[in-house]
Amino acid sequence: MNCGDSLIVEQDLFQSQGGGANPTSPLQMFIKETNFLTATNFYRKWHYLGKTDFLATVNYGAYFDGFLRGVISFGSPNAKRIKGIYDEKTQKGWWEIKRLAMDDTAPKCSESRFIAISIKLLQKKFFVKGIVTLADTKVGHTGTIYKASGFEYKGLTPPKCDFWVNGKIKQRGKSKGIKGEWIPRSQKHFFIKLFSPK
Repeated sequence: MNCGDSLIVEQDLFQSQGGGANPTSPLQMFIKETNFLTATNFYRKWHYLGKTDFLATVNYGAYFDGFLRGVISFGSPNAKRIKGIYDEKTQKGWWEIKRLAMDDTAPKCSESRFIAISIKLLQKKFFVKGIVTLADTKVGHTGTIYKASGFEYKGLTPPKCDFWVNGKIKQRGKSKGIKGEWIPRSQKHFFIKLFSPK
C-alpha cells in the first residue's frame, strides 16, 4: 500500500514509461513501501545472508513495470553507541540500512538511485538525523554504492568474535557453561550519511 506522502515523491522523480520484462534505465523504477514478509522473501533469494533473521522498521520495494526488483530496509542501529557519532542519549534520529538487495535484471546504477529515493521517503515519514550502513568484507563488498550515494567512509569495524552453538550464533544471554566456540566475525566497511537538522 502506498503512503499518501510518498506518491508525490514517486511521481515527481520517476518516469511513467514501462520498463518491460528487462528494464533498461533506473528512471523506470517505481518505489513504494512494502511489508516485512515481501522484503524477507526477496532477501532469501537475492541477499547473501539469505534466511538470516533481521529487524527493520520500514521496507521499500523497487518496482519495474510492476515487478519487484529490489528491497531496502531501515531500522534502529544495532550499535547503541558509536564513538564520535552518537551515544545512548543522542541516538534518536539515527537509522541503519539493515538490508539492501536488487535482482540481476535491475539496470546499472539502480542501487544508488534506489537508496537516494528511499531515504527521501524515509525522511517524509520519520525524523532522520543520520544513517549508518555496513559493507561486509567476508563477501568482498567494499561499499561502492554507498560512496556513490554520498555516504562518508569511516573505516573498518573493530575485530570481534561471535559465540556459536550448534552451528548458530548465540545472540543473547550468557555463554559460560554452554558448549560452543568463539569465532572471529568478519570486519565491515562502515559508512555514515549525516543530515542537517531542520
